[in-house]
Amino acid sequence: MNVSGLKGTVAQLIAHLGIKPEPAATKLAEYLLTNRLPITKETFRSALQWLKAADAAVVGLPVIKTMFIQQLPFVKGVFDALFTQSKGEPFHKLLSGFRQQLQDGGAVTGTASKLKEVLDSLHVAKQNQLQQIGLQKLVTTWLNSDSTPEMKSGAFSLLQKTGFVPKGMTESVFLESLVDGAEVRSGIPENSAIDKLHQGLQLLSEAKGGAFAHVEEIEMAINRILNSHDHEKAKLPIDIHSMQRKNISAEKLTPLAFHLLQNAFAEAIATKAVGGKIEVNDLIGYLNMDTEQVAESKGKAAELLFKLLNEPPEAQYARINEKLVLSHVLAADFQSIDFTNGPSVAHQLKEMTKVLGLQLEHALINLPGDDMADFPNDLETLKPLLLKLLNEQIPAAIKEMAEQILNRITAQQILSQENGPIQNLLLTLPLKRRPVNILAS
Repeated sequence: MNVSGLKGTVAQLIAHLGIKPEPAATKLAEYLLTNRLPITKETFRSALQWLKAADAAVVGLPVIKTMFIQQLPFVKGVFDALFTQSKGEPFHKLLSGFRQQLQDGGAVTGTASKLKEVLDSLHVAKQNQLQQIGLQKLVTTWLNSDSTPEMKSGAFSLLQKTGFVPKGMTESVFLESLVDGAEVRSGIPENSAIDKLHQGLQLLSEAKGGAFAHVEEIEMAINRILNSHDHEKAKLPIDIHSMQRKNISAEKLTPLAFHLLQNAFAEAIATKAVGGKIEVNDLIGYLNMDTEQVAESKGKAAELLFKLLNEPPEAQYARINEKLVLSHVLAADFQSIDFTNGPSVAHQLKEMTKVLGLQLEHALINLPGDDMADFPNDLETLKPLLLKLLNEQIPAAIKEMAEQILNRITAQQILSQENGPIQNLLLTLPLKRRPVNILAS
């Protein structure tokens, strides 16, 4: 059909249906005719109303086509679900934004609290977990013997940004300050990683004051502490008084202080790994005794990591070496699915479908009789909690986001259906950096 012929047919169709000849109606009629889709007065009026409300014909028209082709119920709920899915906003960002809205937007109902827990279990917000160990990871990256010089400098720079290390204080000055403060510490558990660190720093403090004749003697004494926990025997050579004492420069002592820190954190992490006492936070408290500042630094470390999760790579809030560290921490400690392990992926996908509430209707249909014993677990998932929240008194912004997420979940269910011998499956997962759509037949 040529253009002029199409325009004439469109005009006739609109007149026949008794529709006002407006641009939106003309565009819809052209689309339906071009794609050879069935037209009735009821479906045309409904589609036109939905498209006007959505105010996005470019996205909305293909949704109408999908509804016809897949023989879906021609109702507004289905259109809204598919339209929200088609807009293509990353699912993890939608969920993260919703989690933040629940936190800041005044929704204080019991349902809102449960929703926050569900979103956290999906690893969407992650801020709580990031705040728990984010600062630890920055410190250990700085001290890790396997870290490249670029990683070490990036980690130390981030520690300055969090306020854990005073802004402008160099690494050598920070290490020297630990040496100078070693004599004033108390209440340290005996034979702990902190105890050995403290003993070693005390030796360096004594060396700075002229208690040793050579750096090599300090190194030997430190090694005895690290290997035998024996501070008294390691403290000074027997014939110290017969030796010529000299003040050893901080430049030679700070590498030894760094070595002590590396050993202390390595031992604390190893102790934790085998179920021992968690000393990493205690070590962090040793490096900075200002508990309020440490708490603030944990929050800032979480913000930096969370920012990297939710902003594009080109965002200019950190230097290259800092981004390298943040990306390393996220990849090493906050990746929930190992995509190199098939069984692990299968298990995680199954768990996510449960948490999203994709199996709600299936659970309802297959509920045996009046047995409701296990059904409450299905009601504690994302979809049923969203449905419940929408029936409560909540701010308009939160209601709008809840409806968008509900539509996204419903769209997955609508598009995952049997089509003859073929099973179509659409699953959108809220992963860390980008959503993953898994389409299978």
